[in-house]
Amino acid sequence: MQASKDMDIQKKDISGNTDSGRKKSGTHKIWLRAAAFAMVVLLLLVAAGKICDPIRLGLQDSVSERERYLLHLLSEPEDMVDVAILGDSESYTVLSTYQLWKDAGIASYIGGQSGQWIGESYFSLKKILKRQSPKVVILETNEFFSRGDASVVRDAAKSAQELARQMFPVFKYHRFWKMEPADPKLQTTIFNGFELRAAVTPYTGGGYMHATDDRTPVTFITRYYLDKIKRLCDAHGTKLLFVTAPSPVNHTMQRHNEVQALADALAVPYLDLNLNTEELGIDWNLDTLDGGDHLNYTGCQKATAYLQRYMQTHYTLPDRRDDVRYEAWNKQAEEFEKLLPQP
Repeated sequence: MQASKDMDIQKKDISGNTDSGRKKSGTHKIWLRAAAFAMVVLLLLVAAGKICDPIRLGLQDSVSERERYLLHLLSEPEDMVDVAILGDSESYTVLSTYQLWKDAGIASYIGGQSGQWIGESYFSLKKILKRQSPKVVILETNEFFSRGDASVVRDAAKSAQELARQMFPVFKYHRFWKMEPADPKLQTTIFNGFELRAAVTPYTGGGYMHATDDRTPVTFITRYYLDKIKRLCDAHGTKLLFVTAPSPVNHTMQRHNEVQALADALAVPYLDLNLNTEELGIDWNLDTLDGGDHLNYTGCQKATAYLQRYMQTHYTLPDRRDDVRYEAWNKQAEEFEKLLPQP
């Protein structure tokens, strides 16, 4: 009887082990299938990104205006750009790439985006440095505060979203073929990311840079990406320069103090043009496009003259106007000049 019981127990053990083995084998197969499915999805996303890449397809003008300046910069032949400008819409109007080219042959290009935030600047710079070797990168600082009211959670979510868009461009460009066809004359109205904006809406709010030791703090994510941008520039032998465009609507002394502290911590030179608008000759009745938010063409001319003097004093920037590689730039400058307001 005991022998019979022992055999029954062994059978149960064997049966139990078999069932356990089957369960493990089934779980293993499920994980393998899930991994295979994930790999297929990943490959499809990569392939779709290649298909939807406007630069690869030569359709840089078929994207939104927000992306257009950056994509044209990324489409330039290798090692053409000596000065790259990044930032939000303030970067469009603080410096005239045309004026730098016409007056000094400085090969500059604006790769800013409307509402660009600091994470986008970092990823844009990474792409730029794969094809270009700029001697100077100008970072307009208004974007440091573009998410000043964001929580850490929302900032982190935005960073994760932007990382996914960079890794899988299909998320960013999957609708570009639905855009309206670009105006064939578009590139005659823009010179290297600088577009002629001559309208005038005066600023009448009076002084705005009031003395204080207070600071408007940037978010943790902003500090994180600024550090990464600085290290990226250092790794490529590129000088980083912080510039704040004259803008009563956006800028304050509290913001200046914060940017100055960040610049000091990162050992980056900082030019706040709001501190010397009289030296620049800014007239807020004439030199603003939209009531003190952005400079217009005449205001930008004044800011550019100042920045040009600074860069020629502190950096070695060659005159490229007689370089045969820049023949297209000279022709484009001739077309752009026809659009300029006559004195």
